[in-house]
Amino acid sequence: MLLSIVPYRRLCSSLVFALIATVAVAGADPLPSWNDTATKMAIIDFVTTVTQQGGPEFVPDDERVAVFDMDGTLIPEKPIPAAVIPLAADLKHAVEKKPILADKPAISAFLKGDAAALHNAGEQGLNDLIAAVTDGRTTEEFSASILPLMKATTHDKFRVPYTRAVYKPMAELLSYLEANGFENWICTGSPILFTRAVSMEMLGIPPQRVMGTTSGTRLDERDGKTVLVFDGTIDHLNDQEGKPPTINLALGVRPVFVGGNEGGRGDIAMMRWSKDRTGPSFQLLINHDDAKREFGYSEPDNYSLDAAKRYGFHVVSIRDDWKTVVAP
Repeated sequence: MLLSIVPYRRLCSSLVFALIATVAVAGADPLPSWNDTATKMAIIDFVTTVTQQGGPEFVPDDERVAVFDMDGTLIPEKPIPAAVIPLAADLKHAVEKKPILADKPAISAFLKGDAAALHNAGEQGLNDLIAAVTDGRTTEEFSASILPLMKATTHDKFRVPYTRAVYKPMAELLSYLEANGFENWICTGSPILFTRAVSMEMLGIPPQRVMGTTSGTRLDERDGKTVLVFDGTIDHLNDQEGKPPTINLALGVRPVFVGGNEGGRGDIAMMRWSKDRTGPSFQLLINHDDAKREFGYSEPDNYSLDAAKRYGFHVVSIRDDWKTVVAP
């Protein structure tokens, strides 16, 4: 009689949550860097439900697509976005050649060492930096320089090379999803060329599964061979309402699982688009509420957290949900 009045999903959630401790003791906890909170329970419950063959919310393998923002979601975006690292050596030279570039807020902030102003410049500011530095360079020249610089540069707070400055709980989540038949993608406001250069090394996601901001290029010829050369423009800024069209162009389907973060309003559009798909879906929003272990920041108008409440997204508290932020 009792079972007949308990909703199926609530019962399933309770059973999964009760099993987490048992699984962990057995050494098979899929998310060991997560505390045993409702957020972890919800993730495991969802994955268990959608992968249950013959279950009421089963999702076939070819529909199990997970899309994640990168900066602030999979890796820290402070004190400066990772994509800024390869720019330091070349930006001053670019401004010397074209002084008008210094009028752009992000470039001015970068040259002054003003991290707060650089962060406030957002994705547009980051891509202004990229456009200035890459103008006239070939795509191969720029790509080849990125990964070595990232390996050689240490993150100021976490004291590890930037290639290891990855949120450990999110790396575990990517592995857990992949082990359960999900195909993981990145959809970021950072330049696609930068993200493709680091995605496999940092996150285990191949470059062909990366979506990002695209810079303008033109076909040229150098030393008798054709090359693609950056022309100093931004072709598509992949942020906010620009993300769903990008995902649709690359995938042709709404993702089942989407991860983003508060702090810049950039991920709510793709999370809503996922939420409105036909069938089950899961949206995860990272809340940067741990100033001691990471960085504490939020949006002045609380836009993303308010949207999470309104649309039923799951919110990750870095302070409460994660045992570890970045592995030492």
